[in-house]
Amino acid sequence: MDDQTVTHKACRSFAVPDVILLATDLEDDLDHLLPHAEAQARASNAVLKLVHVIPPAESIALDAKAILPADAAEVEHQAKRKLAVIAARMRARAIECDVLVRRGSPAIVVPELVKETGANRLVLGTHGRRHLKKFILGSVANEILRKVDIPVCTVGPHVPGTPEEAPQKLLHPVSLAVGCEQSARIALEIAQFYKAAITLLHVLPRDVNRDYESSQILDWTRAELNRLIPEEAPLWIHPTVQIEVGTVVEQILNVAEEMQADLIVLGVDPSERHGSIDRDDTAYEIITQAKCPVLTLRRYASEQDSGKERERTAQPQSR
Repeated sequence: MDDQTVTHKACRSFAVPDVILLATDLEDDLDHLLPHAEAQARASNAVLKLVHVIPPAESIALDAKAILPADAAEVEHQAKRKLAVIAARMRARAIECDVLVRRGSPAIVVPELVKETGANRLVLGTHGRRHLKKFILGSVANEILRKVDIPVCTVGPHVPGTPEEAPQKLLHPVSLAVGCEQSARIALEIAQFYKAAITLLHVLPRDVNRDYESSQILDWTRAELNRLIPEEAPLWIHPTVQIEVGTVVEQILNVAEEMQADLIVLGVDPSERHGSIDRDDTAYEIITQAKCPVLTLRRYASEQDSGKERERTAQPQSR
């Protein structure tokens, strides 16, 4: 393991979220999600929009215990009434809050609402009808992640429901793949905004210990992580780089727990099915097992990133 304190230049392009969408199923996730969405809205003085999408009856019928609505209009009315009470409570706590209730497929409607409202943060939960948790997170949330360009904060089942006002310890797993510069930059900007400590983590495969070039690989990896951090930094930011060897998901979760991370910032490439932290299954495991919220960022490769990736291919590789 390597843990090195470095400094970086003040980041300039991070857009503090000013419109946050909280998508809720109104079943068993709202009480779990609301404190996290409220904390994020309060930290950035953002408008909080409570969103509920009434799905088609055929999807609800997949749950044998679900009660099918006899009157969709009545269900919509009840949803609006319930959310209106919560919105009034938020406004009483000095959080500007609106309510949006729509009908349709959540995987389609939620991304549409993101564009319609100009939201720049989306909060989702993995809690759903208890027999459909895998269905909801595995299909709906993944579809939403692919369709929206904004950061998505997912609150898993093991996350406490009483967050701090703002995260103080951030963990950013770095794949060192094409586009990682963009994700790292945003992660550093988030740390700057919250005045939080941040650790950039890269996980090497176990067989690196048997590689005669293992020391070269470690040195190169450390240099690449440090390269992602600009040279000058505000005094209140103290980013660290860390290298672990083992299984990606296991090491990310272990480091997050050891450092008592408040937030994991995870870069996700929506177009790729390969690569360690980019696969849906890996992101799913991190989100559902983490003890803190996970903020996923869609990662896109620029021409500059592609050129840097070609340079990396000439460097010592861990696999």
